[in-house]
Amino acid sequence: MELVYSKELKIKNIENGSDILQMLNYLYVLLNVKKENQLNEMEESVLNGFILDNYKNFTLSEIKHAFRLACAGKLNIELYQKLDSITFGKVLLNYKTFKNNKIKDFTMKKKQPEKAITQDEINSIEQMFIDKCILPYVEERKTMEQPKCDWETYKIFDYFWKKKLITLNKTKINKYKKEAEKLWKLSLKSKRDQGERIGLDTLMGNRTSKMYASCIALYHNIDDIIDLEKLKEYNNAK
Repeated sequence: MELVYSKELKIKNIENGSDILQMLNYLYVLLNVKKENQLNEMEESVLNGFILDNYKNFTLSEIKHAFRLACAGKLNIELYQKLDSITFGKVLLNYKTFKNNKIKDFTMKKKQPEKAITQDEINSIEQMFIDKCILPYVEERKTMEQPKCDWETYKIFDYFWKKKLITLNKTKINKYKKEAEKLWKLSLKSKRDQGERIGLDTLMGNRTSKMYASCIALYHNIDDIIDLEKLKEYNNAK
């Protein structure tokens, strides 16, 4: 299922209003809305109110997903290089139908007996993750000048964390959290320099903070992990 049962915060529970502003900036880029055609502060305020009144039970990611589907022609709606309440309403109205059909299909499939996944299939999936994600990161890490912080990299950290190949004490955790704050501020400045309407004092949410700190931990510990894996292979060969 595509975000139908998302565990993210719904809009009505979001405390930081800048999160919605960041979403709008994303939609401007997605729809290729030229800077001179973007909403002014008053118009953005009206759109924010429209979203809070009508779509408070959606998540930000799901709204982005809806617009991506619309841009891909999967919602049977014409889009133009503009973003306003009318466009927003049309996209979300069509997305609701799309989403309901997804839920219906998912429910029908759930009624059918699921085939148990075999250990060979699990091993194959894990090997694919190693080949497609971990190994490219290990190679890229050789030339990185600073940590790469995104959700794909977080998945690599999570893989090693669950295998207990990364262990962190309180000192390291606090250290990586401080580094996360610094990188977040640099990220805000970079986005601001690229024309996004985002405040340099925008706070980092707990979920994003965890992602940043985890990616930083991976950046600092990946060499030890790889060496440990090589040692395991050597011991197994013996």
